[in-house]
Amino acid sequence: MVRNPGIALSQLEKGMGLRRLSFEAYQNIAQALDEMNSPTDEQAALIKLTMEGKRYQAPERWEQERLINLYKAKLKLEQVMELLGE
Repeated sequence: MVRNPGIALSQLEKGMGLRRLSFEAYQNIAQALDEMNSPTDEQAALIKLTMEGKRYQAPERWEQERLINLYKAKLKLEQVMELLGE
């Protein structure tokens, strides 16, 4: 247990150790999300099927995995934006 949490919080405010992102870094994440765009209706349907465990055979499966991984990355970046925006 931390004996003096005030020290830890003071270090955060002084930019020591773990730091908040700069506004520019935050904007770069937002720009990456914009570049990723949103899935088309067809892509969304395939993502839904994939999340339900349905898989194609190779070589379509490889592209299916690329699509679902891209979608998951987009969701994670959206979570990052939400967490850092607080």
